[in-house]
Amino acid sequence: MQRNPAHPPISTHPTTPLSTIAAGQTVELAAIEGGRRLRKRLADLGLSVGERVRVVQNPPVGPLILAVKEDARLGIGRGMARKIYVHPSEHHA
Repeated sequence: MQRNPAHPPISTHPTTPLSTIAAGQTVELAAIEGGRRLRKRLADLGLSVGERVRVVQNPPVGPLILAVKEDARLGIGRGMARKIYVHPSEHHA
């Protein structure tokens, strides 16, 4: 079976959509289920597989607010957050 270089292998940790993570948790991005444009857009925002982020806010409705690279805050929509799969981070963001 050939691997698609656009989709790196997923970690052995169980993954879950970013949209389900509670505020205050730090997670590591494990996979992005989307096309090249979505992955590029997320990379431009500092989100790529292997990055750690902390969920600052995850209200029932509206965007998630993430802490990226300690000092930056980023809001992403729920549709985008459902396509980002994460696992618990072994380090703090």
